[in-house]
Amino acid sequence: MLGIRRHYDRVLRRLRAGAAAVAAVTQPRNQTLLLVESIDEAADRALWFARRISSDSFRVLHVPQHGSDPGIRPRWFRHAPGAPPLEPLDPHGGTVDAVLEQVWRLPRGESDFVTMVVPELFRSESLLEERHHRLELLVKLRLLSEPGVVVADVPTIRGGNGHEPKRLVARVIVAGVDAASMRAANYAGTLGIDDTKALHFAFSPADGAAVRRDWSDSGARIPIEVDAAPYRDLGKPLLQYIRSLTEDGETNVLVVMPELITRGWRRALHNQRALYIKRLLLFEPGVILASVPYQVMR
Repeated sequence: MLGIRRHYDRVLRRLRAGAAAVAAVTQPRNQTLLLVESIDEAADRALWFARRISSDSFRVLHVPQHGSDPGIRPRWFRHAPGAPPLEPLDPHGGTVDAVLEQVWRLPRGESDFVTMVVPELFRSESLLEERHHRLELLVKLRLLSEPGVVVADVPTIRGGNGHEPKRLVARVIVAGVDAASMRAANYAGTLGIDDTKALHFAFSPADGAAVRRDWSDSGARIPIEVDAAPYRDLGKPLLQYIRSLTEDGETNVLVVMPELITRGWRRALHNQRALYIKRLLLFEPGVILASVPYQVMR
């Protein structure tokens, strides 16, 4: 227990120490890749999202697998006029490696980002449905540890509301002012979304006041909004907040989550908050989930 406590203290010190440096980096850039396994409702929603954050300056990738549509390339051309052409990848070295190689080929600096947009079509609101999404699951797990790569998960329920939203807003869920939060804020600032804010749920008025002050002093690129979580329960106030944005049926919310990437057994000690938010919002209508990794080597 003492070793675990020392690990938490060391990571916390590093995150706090690195906050100013991350906030002060030169203007970062984002490049977007859209992974399309099939042409369906999820792919349509993911295409809408990719266009919102990158206009039409993104690439559309497809990894052929057993049972894949052999005519998906011309079908995509007809289905999504004006969208970038679909690029079939060579799967012989491994489906996930085929995607990774495209990420590695993109020229980028240390502070830049690559967004991998992953559409997922669910038949029902059940986590067991993930077993039918082997490629998407493997890509998400592998890319989460890739520096500078943000995985944007676009879950869609089959037969749900096919209405295309008119508006996209972004909220970066932050626990405080640290390097991981600043990195996620930098990412959100690259997307060109007009309504972009950090969001903190305060367990007390003193906590909220301290976070507002520290955020203002940090030089963060986006403003912060503080909401109350008086019973130290994030779930109910987060759902209420998100639903207040999506209740018009015309708005989608990009929920951006900082995630710490550590090595070995220490991985189990972090990101419980991010995992909880993912489970809570996976099937929430109008929500897109993005994970922004921050590497902590020890």
